[in-house]
Amino acid sequence: MTDPLSSAEERIVELVREGRDELVALVAELVALDTTARFVGDPPRDEVRLQQTLATRLRAIGADVDIWEPEPTGRGNRFVRMTRLQGRPQLAARLTGSGGGRSLLLNGHIDAVTPGRLRTGRPIRSRSPCRWQALGSRRQRHEGRPGLAAVRPRDAAPRWVRLRGDVVYCANTDEESSGAGSLACVEHGVHADAGICGEPTGFDAWVCCVAP
Repeated sequence: MTDPLSSAEERIVELVREGRDELVALVAELVALDTTARFVGDPPRDEVRLQQTLATRLRAIGADVDIWEPEPTGRGNRFVRMTRLQGRPQLAARLTGSGGGRSLLLNGHIDAVTPGRLRTGRPIRSRSPCRWQALGSRRQRHEGRPGLAAVRPRDAAPRWVRLRGDVVYCANTDEESSGAGSLACVEHGVHADAGICGEPTGFDAWVCCVAP
């Protein structure tokens, strides 16, 4: 049995319900794009189109968007294989806060694994009438896209959810194959005081890091 939601959590849930149609349309748009990249050296597919789709939405709410194609990264790294990222740009966007607060990073990846063999027989337990069946629909494009929806202009968000600090939204590539996209973003200077990853072990929202 789960603990009851607090009043603040209830209000957040209500906001998500209000934006349900927008979230469903966004996920449908994104999962229609092929960004399969299971192994280092896989060819680029629709990564450019997907990042441009995100950029358009982010600019529409006033975010400062940076899209770049990194130089090869990972040479000599103990944890990340040497990876070339031609055709797979990274995206970072910053929405300025009201001032005086710490910055928050919402991080996710856009690549997906190959489909393999689909397993059937056990229904997905959900109170939602929506059901997505596509690569990434139950991984980062499902967990990460509500993060995009949460990045709202200050004048469109209720006062109690406005942040004083900046919100940084990062969408990287090559997480499934090597982690090179995340490394490229760090090398590019993407940073914040604290971060949330939408797809850690257990599919919970964990704090990634907190600056001293």
